[in-house]
Amino acid sequence: MTVLEVLARRQEQGPDDGGARVALVLEGGGSRATFSAGMAAAVEDLGLTPLLDDVYGVSAGSLNAAWLVAGKAREAMAPWTSRSVMRGTIDPRRVLRGGRVVDLEHLVEHVYVHEAPMPFATILASPVTYHPMATDAATGDSTDLAPLLDGPPALRRALQASSTLPVLAGPPVPFAGRRWVDGGLSEPVAVHTALANGATHLVVLRTHPGAHAPAEPPGVVDVIVRRWLRRHAPGVVDAWFHRVERARATEALLAELEADGRVLHVRPPDDAPAVSRTSTDLGLLAEALRVGHEAASRALEPLTPQQAPPGPTGRGTSRC
Repeated sequence: MTVLEVLARRQEQGPDDGGARVALVLEGGGSRATFSAGMAAAVEDLGLTPLLDDVYGVSAGSLNAAWLVAGKAREAMAPWTSRSVMRGTIDPRRVLRGGRVVDLEHLVEHVYVHEAPMPFATILASPVTYHPMATDAATGDSTDLAPLLDGPPALRRALQASSTLPVLAGPPVPFAGRRWVDGGLSEPVAVHTALANGATHLVVLRTHPGAHAPAEPPGVVDVIVRRWLRRHAPGVVDAWFHRVERARATEALLAELEADGRVLHVRPPDDAPAVSRTSTDLGLLAEALRVGHEAASRALEPLTPQQAPPGPTGRGTSRC
């Protein structure tokens, strides 16, 4: 059975579908994760979240994944287009004062607690298992933090650990006796972990269009990141060195699984607007939300209920 067939059967008959295990995997990429945020909202709008067994998120994709498991993916689009949230979270000018470009502590401990409250207890109690992915700073291993989520404080810490971009977001995050950096450094798309954990079918929400090819970063960026990793996360240097090779292997695996219907790939179209990791352009981010929502709605059209909520407009949705 293809992933769409498994989900359709679950819609009609419930979870008894021959032992299938369906995982949703969300890619990150800083502000580029607005695409997967819109896609997650489409999944929620179509009522598909309860049909999933697991939801995996990497980097900023782990934030979108948490909102989806909480049943609040549509509401979670608002912070992406909130001027106060984005400026409080991403501000390159802070470097001049010795601060961090990306302030995840502000986002998770302030925004997600006071301005746009995330229902942490709901996520932890959900029958759909939430899997935030991070990279162990000492070993470079891609690690599923789900077994470490023993309460809301641990969940908030895991959200920061999964999303701590090197250089931009400060030093590794201490959690559960180890130190962590961004999950995307070791496994940008967590399909290997999902499959190792027993997933038989995958819905993969990407933030790069299909025409994107893994490539080395500019030389100056490579030098800066390597220097930072040697100082703060020496175990990750090897993962950084081999990241393009690993990314190509992941794309090959996904193509193989997609050919037999076990993977449903949802990507922004090739003409989607380019969004940088640290963009705070609210109009651009709103457009990325719309494009992501539209792409997922189209890909999941065979499962669309007769009356689904309208897609996002990008205006008038912020409550922050």
